[in-house]
Amino acid sequence: MNLKKSLTLATAIVVTVLLMAEKPIVKVGDWYYKQFDFTRAIEFYEKALKKDNANTYVLQRIADSYRLLNKWDKAESYYAQLVQNPNANVVNNLYYAEALRANQKYAEAKLYYKAYLDGVPADNSVKDRLAGIDKVEELSRDRGFYDVRNATQLNSKYSDFGVSFYKNSAVHFCSNRLPDHYVKHVDNWTKGNFLQIYEASRKDSASTFQTPELLKGKKVNAKYHEGTSTYSERMNELYIDRSNYNAKRAFPAGDKTVKLKIFKIAYLADQNGWDNQAIEAVPFNDKEYSVGHPSLTSDGKTLYFASDKPGGYGGVDLYVTTREIGGDWGTPVNLGPKINTSGDEMFPFIAEDGTLYFSSNGHTGLGGLDVFSTVAVKTGNKITSWGEPENLGYPINTNSDDFGYIVAADNKNGFFCSNRPGGQGDDDIYSFSKKGVILNGIVYDAATTLPIKDAKVVMKEEEVEKGKANTGKDGDFSFPAIPGKTYKFYATKEGYLPNNVTVAVKEKPDLVKIPLIAEAGINLEVTVLDKKTRDPLVEAKVKLVNLKTNKEEVCSTNKDGKCMFTLDPETRYRLEGSKETGEPDTKYLTVTATTTTEGKKAPTTLYQVLELEKVRKGVAIKIENIYYDLDKWYIRPDAAKELDKLVKVLQDNPTLEIELSSHTDCRATAKYNASLSSKRAESAVQYISSQGVDIKRMIAAGYGESRLVNKCECEGNVVVPCTDEQHQENRRTEFKILKF
Repeated sequence: MNLKKSLTLATAIVVTVLLMAEKPIVKVGDWYYKQFDFTRAIEFYEKALKKDNANTYVLQRIADSYRLLNKWDKAESYYAQLVQNPNANVVNNLYYAEALRANQKYAEAKLYYKAYLDGVPADNSVKDRLAGIDKVEELSRDRGFYDVRNATQLNSKYSDFGVSFYKNSAVHFCSNRLPDHYVKHVDNWTKGNFLQIYEASRKDSASTFQTPELLKGKKVNAKYHEGTSTYSERMNELYIDRSNYNAKRAFPAGDKTVKLKIFKIAYLADQNGWDNQAIEAVPFNDKEYSVGHPSLTSDGKTLYFASDKPGGYGGVDLYVTTREIGGDWGTPVNLGPKINTSGDEMFPFIAEDGTLYFSSNGHTGLGGLDVFSTVAVKTGNKITSWGEPENLGYPINTNSDDFGYIVAADNKNGFFCSNRPGGQGDDDIYSFSKKGVILNGIVYDAATTLPIKDAKVVMKEEEVEKGKANTGKDGDFSFPAIPGKTYKFYATKEGYLPNNVTVAVKEKPDLVKIPLIAEAGINLEVTVLDKKTRDPLVEAKVKLVNLKTNKEEVCSTNKDGKCMFTLDPETRYRLEGSKETGEPDTKYLTVTATTTTEGKKAPTTLYQVLELEKVRKGVAIKIENIYYDLDKWYIRPDAAKELDKLVKVLQDNPTLEIELSSHTDCRATAKYNASLSSKRAESAVQYISSQGVDIKRMIAAGYGESRLVNKCECEGNVVVPCTDEQHQENRRTEFKILKF
């Protein structure tokens, strides 16, 4: 059943059809095709193909019909014929590759992905799918993370999917197991009954359920399709996607399909039942495209959903919207190209820990829809981007469609849906429990990179010890861990400085690497601080360059803002500290320093502090202690020392462009002050240029007395009595960043 391919519920509604017996067979097939009745269309196209087996138009229609029905085993043979035709559309290479991948013919699929990219080289999503073919073996391996079972108590011989949690006592899901009562026809596309929402209450355990029953309520299950749902316990609202209809009729779009809209129904606690009103939940519902697959955060303030609305990256994309003051939903924001592809991204679920799970056929996968996870990248409380999506692998994913993954607040138990072989019906609901993962690591010598045997490793979670181990001959160790948890690993070894690393465990964990520095050598400890707050900067980048060999080492600072290096004797080094902020208009200025081991004897540890200043584009920064002689503008020796600090900033940050400005107090005329400050600013720029900084990176600006920082005015009739110290505040030199 292809309930997912067109955002799950897009429906063609046709009650009767009158066909003339003498009408050409192909035209009859076209008629059914246009009504999205692909099954009947194939019957007529295949009759036509018997009369003319080289008819590429008919071959294309049959291939596309089987593809839209999600019958890749059938579609493959027809696309195989089409790709041999030099006049066929290049997209047939893509569809043939997709069919081959779905049918586990990966080597052949690579050839036709490449053939498609020859014609459409800019499709990065397909490039990822092609690269992903080489990862199939790894993704197909059961790494022992999950115990997966068919949720037999929820499933039927029909299509059951779209499972969601309802409070802690039940689940909701949609199914087409119930024959239609309101209309005398079925969904042409799927040939199935219309979907309805069911509720299954838990028994005495998390994995056993009462017999599912139709969700009660006058406005919950009505005509046509009722689809996936999400419940906000805090808001007492059920959000569902359903076909665009009212009590009387459906409203087809221009392409004659009925699109999805998101509706909400309130639970009335005093009446112990659902409200009799189903109202449109979001202002961006539209007749011409689908908005569906809702997933609410636990606080009910953020809604993730899928839509094929115009302006996306192709197919179906994922979006997010937040509640505004007053309760209305704001303008939806596309989750961007890291998540969305030219394929389809659907069935989002935002977990309690903030992990976003979704299904996609556009990312690297095993075939069909695969389940992926990603974590938001935040600056403060604001999401600025998303991490690289990670395929959950087998047994969650197969070469069939795997989708609708949800996980409980314990981050251990949950459900997903799949049409994999061996189920009870078309789409089935599966339960899973996470069994934990084995976290492997290595302790090694930071200078030689050789493994360190018999090092002691302690694993802690929130300072509670979880395990101890001694490394083997290859420096290796391992601990059981739980995905989603964060652990700290402490490594010690006689003759080495202790070290620790912090690891956030993923479902597919990375190798834990702990470098140790030998005590017998010359070591360097670098601490990176915020210049203003003096707080240590975590994950700042420190680059160490050996000025004798030009060899570079890069380290990321730990939670204490520190990095450790092992140094060669009698050698000079250059240090460079930097850090990203994640904000386009704010940056930490890169800082450099030098250190040397000349004359130093081992064992010893050298120390270096790098202070990074956070600056914002367009905000003035005062250069302290810049003084000029009365009525003069030449650079005095004491001013040169201060300007040399700015020279170093510009040398350390070679892409920086600035405005250097000079300001006066109000004494003397405004015209005179403007002229004097311009000369002083230009003189400062010329000095900096003489130190090797490209003058094109600087603009000189003299503002005279026009930008007083206090109220010390003395022009015309406005005279404010001020002390010399107050006037001095206005006599200043500043620089402002124009470009990073």
